[in-house]
Amino acid sequence: MELIQLSKKVATFPRQPGVYIMRDAQGEVIYVGKAKSLRERVRSYFNGQDERAQISFLLRRVVDIENIVTGSEQQAFVLERDLIGKFKPRYNIRLKDDKEFLSIRLDENAEWPRLELVRRIQDDGARYYGPFSFSHELRTLLEVIKRVVPLRTCADTIFYNRQRPCLEYQIKRCAGPCCLPVEKDAYRRWVQQARAILEGRTDWLIKQLEHDMQRASEELRFEDAAAIRDRVDTLRNVRQGQQLVSSSGEDRDVFGLYREEQLVALAILKVRRGRISDNQNFVFREVVVSDEELLEATLGQYYEGGREVPDEVVLPCEIANVSLIKAALDERAGRAIEFCVPQRGIRQRLVGLAMLNAKEHFLSTFDSDTRATELSRSLAKFLGLAQAPRKVECIDISNFQGSDIVGALVCFFDGRPHKDGYRKYLLPSDGKPDDFGSVREVVRRRLINGRQAEDLPDLMIIDGGAGQLKAALESRDELGLSLDIVALAKERGSVVDGEGGIKPERIYFADRKEPQPLPTSGELLNFFKRIRDETHRFVITFHRARRSKRAVRSALDGIAGVGPERRSRLLRAFGSIEQIAGAADTEVAKAGRMPLPLARKILRILKGAAQ
Repeated sequence: MELIQLSKKVATFPRQPGVYIMRDAQGEVIYVGKAKSLRERVRSYFNGQDERAQISFLLRRVVDIENIVTGSEQQAFVLERDLIGKFKPRYNIRLKDDKEFLSIRLDENAEWPRLELVRRIQDDGARYYGPFSFSHELRTLLEVIKRVVPLRTCADTIFYNRQRPCLEYQIKRCAGPCCLPVEKDAYRRWVQQARAILEGRTDWLIKQLEHDMQRASEELRFEDAAAIRDRVDTLRNVRQGQQLVSSSGEDRDVFGLYREEQLVALAILKVRRGRISDNQNFVFREVVVSDEELLEATLGQYYEGGREVPDEVVLPCEIANVSLIKAALDERAGRAIEFCVPQRGIRQRLVGLAMLNAKEHFLSTFDSDTRATELSRSLAKFLGLAQAPRKVECIDISNFQGSDIVGALVCFFDGRPHKDGYRKYLLPSDGKPDDFGSVREVVRRRLINGRQAEDLPDLMIIDGGAGQLKAALESRDELGLSLDIVALAKERGSVVDGEGGIKPERIYFADRKEPQPLPTSGELLNFFKRIRDETHRFVITFHRARRSKRAVRSALDGIAGVGPERRSRLLRAFGSIEQIAGAADTEVAKAGRMPLPLARKILRILKGAAQ
């Protein structure tokens, strides 16, 4: 079904809450979404109200859209989750995580309790801590407990059949209750100490251990005192190693993300009792939804499957259906869960840290080649190119009232500046600015040299509008070359649109009458900004150097007796031609180390030139 027919079909959708289902040519569900008003939400895909680049990407694949009306937004929210789980659409966010979650089990009703790692929480009277993500931090925590508290670690089948203590006893990490007489009261105290460590309460434990160490020393049990001292040192090191982020001891999950085009990394910081206790990372490919929709989709799935729900969830941006997600989590946790998007304070710093973690995980997951390939693919899709461009060149012209006309070209390869490909062009001038002619000349010279050296770019960007693009295409066509050329220009007139936002820059195409706005965010926008700003910097620096050189040359060059050395002395001493012309003859003679008659001659010539 063509887009025109789809648009007509969508116009008949009800203005009620529900779910819409998009299918491709093979009938496969490729996207599922929810809406407060089905007609208004789905029509936004077709009427241009939603200008995100990923919308056009999605519409190129959809051939049919279905809808299911629900009685409320809450029902639509639940139905969307169910349909995503059923169809697993390609362009919906699906939180893929094949790892089981670990919990720590402590059965205090056992004769000799121990800490166990389990993957399923059961209603068996035991205490469970977690669930935790499978991570190095969890293993480290258990190692700390083993060093501080000598609880048994072996399973019951081994414990009740052992004839002599194991290696854990020899290295003083187990009291050996399997074979040796151990006081049960003392063992129970160790169990309480293990609980305190798991719950983050170590201050009182350190004091208690210090008291036990002092008593052992007074009773001349120096080996026991030394063992307790080592346990105290271990607890202090762990406490210092933990990053305290709040003195109030809150439990919260902090979300952050980093994105380049359709590649996204999501980081979740777990803050427990005021300390960062863990973080978890996810990556997504082929993401065609916005950051807000991505967060909403992941929130709807992250706390499923037995994950611990904290008292507070901290997000980097607002999401549309936070009230629905909150209601679901409140019901699951049996208490009120707070959601916030902080603007300052400790929560905002935590979001910044989560964003940094997401960026680092992104960079470690997607190498530079992967990111360059993704950028090239995005450029090709956005510009409608036949091939993904790796070598991109941008051209700009600079002049001052028709004089000192220069052109410059910068080269980016795989999204990064390639300085060896930078070029400068001196252009003829008749006192009148001619941007079109200048562009035509620079493009012609670049393409002639590129053809001879077999070093043509994959894509050429002209800084300018339709006129500059036409001039560049004329040079290309005269040489009979096949090369993709587009132009990048700002919106004419006011830079502020009707809604108070900045008007996006536009791309002009050779085969399209109307320009296309750049995306309002994302790596594609960043790339166009980087290459444009670098071209501006390069051409303006070159132009200023030319103007400065011409000004110095016209004023001092050609004066008999003034060579490069004397000219440099004068400019270093006075700073400019104007300052030299206003100085006394004796000062000029002294600064230039020249005879007084020559200094007078220089001043006469400079003043005459100024008039």
